[in-house]
Amino acid sequence: MTATSASPGPVLDRTDPIPDIDLVDPDPARMATHDRVFAELRPEHPVFWHGPKSRPGFWAVIRYAETRQVYRDSASYSATHGMTLDSLRTEQDPASGMMVEVTDPPEHRRLRRGIGAFFADGVVADLAPMVDAYVRELLVGVRDRGEPVDFVEAVAARIPTYAAGMLLGLPPEDLEWITSRTSRVFLSDTTSDAPATLRDEAEQANGELLGYFAKLLRTARRGSGAESLVQRMVAGTDSRDSLTIGEAILNALNLAIGGTTTTRSLLTNLVHALTRFPDVFQALRAEPEAVPLAVEEAVRWANPVRHLARVASRDVELAGRRIRAGEPVVVWPRSANRDEAVFASPDTFDIHRHPNPHIGFAAGTHSCPGTGLGRAQMRATLSHALDLFSACEAAGPAELMQSNFLHGYARLPVRFTPA
Repeated sequence: MTATSASPGPVLDRTDPIPDIDLVDPDPARMATHDRVFAELRPEHPVFWHGPKSRPGFWAVIRYAETRQVYRDSASYSATHGMTLDSLRTEQDPASGMMVEVTDPPEHRRLRRGIGAFFADGVVADLAPMVDAYVRELLVGVRDRGEPVDFVEAVAARIPTYAAGMLLGLPPEDLEWITSRTSRVFLSDTTSDAPATLRDEAEQANGELLGYFAKLLRTARRGSGAESLVQRMVAGTDSRDSLTIGEAILNALNLAIGGTTTTRSLLTNLVHALTRFPDVFQALRAEPEAVPLAVEEAVRWANPVRHLARVASRDVELAGRRIRAGEPVVVWPRSANRDEAVFASPDTFDIHRHPNPHIGFAAGTHSCPGTGLGRAQMRATLSHALDLFSACEAAGPAELMQSNFLHGYARLPVRFTPA
């Protein structure tokens, strides 16, 4: 799967092909240019050294084949140093060995078993009708208001928190508070002299959520009349390893943050695409059976995760480049999902694209465990929007999140026309 260079062997080429661009800069205006930049780089620079700028240098991986290779080769590319550029460190992450996202095999398998059973098809099937009813209730409320709405505030921020609350067994009265915290966790700010940067706010929100889940477990609180998932992770079963209290807290935190922030971004990206391409909305109204394919295309076309970080655990070769042990390797799945070698007309939002082998939910060891629940939320939102509305258009400028990790919208004014 590794591409080769014209050289007789791997080369250590640290020439940065984009010396005037900082891929870590979270400014939305500059991040918006990355699709074009990556498209220009993919043919000749599928793996390249991105020199030190606002962060230390790292190897950027932007082509589909090499991105899949990094995802699947956990023996060569370790997740134990942090999953984002903002959290990446030279030493191991303090949560490594306890939180599934920053743990490598074989310990990763034990942690994954501890949470994986709660995302099985049967669990998602049980939750789907409740999520579906909640989504319809929200969209009926939007219709009845009869005026433009901020889709983020009115819909996209609420659905994944509700779904996570049902899954984790969280008290309904806490969901608004959780939504307000998870929305801030992945915000970025490169302004070092600001008195209160977005990164400070993100760290504070993360700490507050960590404290919340610790309290939830300590006090054995119950939500929705059922034992919470946090408690069940600690209890374990005959067929599933129990987690320690610390492991349960960290993984519940990870599920709450990861599940809500990525799905919220997916929903905003989907609706933003519909406002950009009104013909797509009308085509789906005429062919609602294409909704599942349209959801997959939304995940590919506007993948919410901009990057994921790894550290080389040994000397490796990737696309003819020699990467040394200890060096950061950062994949850009949004670019991989627009690789012309894999996807015909990759910049086209094609609701009939099939096959669609996108890696919007990652791949390999660290593939997202909540893909089934995420898809259920997107399908419900799109299906009910098609049923309740005859048109969907922008009602003002969309505002991208200031984040180098997530691609999604902080504000998305939309005008829906009732059907």
